[in-house]
Amino acid sequence: MAGKAKFNQEAALQNMVRAGQVSAAEGPIKAVVGSKNKDRVQRSYFLDRDIDKALRRMALEEERNLTETVNDLLRRGLEEYLK
Repeated sequence: MAGKAKFNQEAALQNMVRAGQVSAAEGPIKAVVGSKNKDRVQRSYFLDRDIDKALRRMALEEERNLTETVNDLLRRGLEEYLK
């Protein structure tokens, strides 16, 4: 079957995220390799819809991306465990 296009899972996921079909938090689990910050990992967690909506609204109001918003909230909530 010459000329048959390969399925690009990452591109399909990004299209679904942009279309609002799934949240970015439902993406695949993988280590961030070759990025500026090698201390980061990508994880997948299921969030309640109201929490996801509140996180997105908070990020928009603070003009930050979701990663920064979630990391900040988790750092505040896990302060005693991060010592």
